Amino acid sequence: MGTIDGNICLDTRCFYYDQSHGWRKAINFCMKKDGETCWVSTASKKCLATSSTDTAPALISLGAKVLLVSSDGERTVLLSDLYQDDGINYMKRRQDEILIKVILPEADGWKSSYWKSRRRGSFDFPVLSVASALRIESDGTIADARIVLGAVSSEPVTCDDVASCLIDNKLTDDVIEEAAKLSSKAGRPVRNTDYSPPWRRKTVSKITSRALRELSGDDMREAQGSKLPIIN
Repeated sequence: MGTIDGNICLDTRCFYYDQSHGWRKAINFCMKKDGETCWVSTASKKCLATSSTDTAPALISLGAKVLLVSSDGERTVLLSDLYQDDGINYMKRRQDEILIKVILPEADGWKSSYWKSRRRGSFDFPVLSVASALRIESDGTIADARIVLGAVSSEPVTCDDVASCLIDNKLTDDVIEEAAKLSSKAGRPVRNTDYSPPWRRKTVSKITSRALRELSGDDMREAQGSKLPIIN
């Protein structure tokens, strides 16, 4: 069991961190806990553990805000502003603050989808994920768009370039293909979780394509029946 607030605040994950104490001790620990080196990239000056929350990318694509409460009072912030690209200090929530509420704007014509790749066929953390949200006019033209990648960085990654290529267009095959290509450039996974970074980068474009095709009304049964460990 879990809570949506808990998943929003989920700790970052990494091969070198998610191990037994004995395993971690054998490599002299890592930067995230008890060590000084990020073994994902030994030249890195910051921890490269990856964000693995499912709910944050989906909620960010919907324009969600969160309410934080402490003894000093309360504040409401955009969920996208709550994260930062640092595997240790991955949230801007203060230690004395509790996240108690998620606030969603009115739907107002928005449609959304969330697709992820994972190692196992049952419950598992995302190896990478794509949240897409589009506001579509009656003639099929995209008036606004948000695309957010998960598990490719220490924070969810909002892809403004991908959204820009969708706005004022319709979800044709060519537009979807262009958006998928741009998403693979925005997502730059490193060797900190399952599967190789080149495979994950390539798969970002495939999942983005499937997420957008679902919103276009395409039948996704064939895609879900493929051998890729992907769900929506």
